[in-house]
Amino acid sequence: MTSNKNTRIAIAGIGGIGGYIGGKLARYYSDKEDVEIVFIARGEMADAINQNGLNLVSKGVTYKSMPTLTSDDPAAIGTVDLFIICTKNFSVAAILEKYAGCLTANTIVITTQNTVNGKETVTPYLPEGATLMEGSIYIASNIVAPGKVDHIGGPAKLFFGSDGQADSKGNDIAKIFTDAGIDATYTTDIKPVLWKKFMFVSPAAIVTAIFETTFSGIIENSDAKQLFTGLMSELMRLAKAKNIVVDENTIANNINLLSNFKGEVKSSFQLDLENNKPAEIDSLVKYVIDEAKLFKVSTPYFDSSFTRLIGQYDSLTA
Repeated sequence: MTSNKNTRIAIAGIGGIGGYIGGKLARYYSDKEDVEIVFIARGEMADAINQNGLNLVSKGVTYKSMPTLTSDDPAAIGTVDLFIICTKNFSVAAILEKYAGCLTANTIVITTQNTVNGKETVTPYLPEGATLMEGSIYIASNIVAPGKVDHIGGPAKLFFGSDGQADSKGNDIAKIFTDAGIDATYTTDIKPVLWKKFMFVSPAAIVTAIFETTFSGIIENSDAKQLFTGLMSELMRLAKAKNIVVDENTIANNINLLSNFKGEVKSSFQLDLENNKPAEIDSLVKYVIDEAKLFKVSTPYFDSSFTRLIGQYDSLTA
């Protein structure tokens, strides 16, 4: 990042993830002259933040913050140095189209979606010269009211980066995050990181939605645990077919990870379905089925789960 002017950071989507990242950044940099934090939000969320700031509750601590600007107007936002996309995957293209004027050849874009094909989705919308750093964050965090976000579980660890040559700006951005209290790691080998999380998030989303249970509830239900294991096995075969490095202990590690989420922690996919909101079935389920066909990998667990979800939730066929 440049040192002769303010670094302008915009967080698009002040939900569970954006509220956590944005809340930490805005609180720390509120009295720092060299960094400006912009929240891209609208409606009740924007009104609440503009009136009373954002309240982030994390591990029993409340972080109250007021960003430099909260708006959904591209003209008011202006150009930014760092653009962090924290919306759901199906909204990414629309966000990049709407805020295209805020991106320049020097802008770095970081994604946080639960997907492994973000590069293919995002790159066509970036101006020439702009840098994409795909990201992945382990966190359970939700909006509990306009202007209030609750980090309810997970390590809240952010990984971001690219594949191949190192970018010196990556370490600068990592420091911006870590100074604000965000556990962030820059890597030049992001693809295995994305797949590692996807092999947890996709099966967990599917199983919690089908069985209408929590993360910890998967372990307690033998049928749910069997489906969780079967879905992970299919993802491991697909990853290997795509020459992605896979940890052979993924299934055991992910089952252990479920136990780290205490209480009534549900997947965001499940919550969206329960509330009749748009859900990421294309990126979490259908992408796997379509990609597996291309690589001739059998996915009976994903196939049957897709059928069950469509039959179980009317919003998926609306």
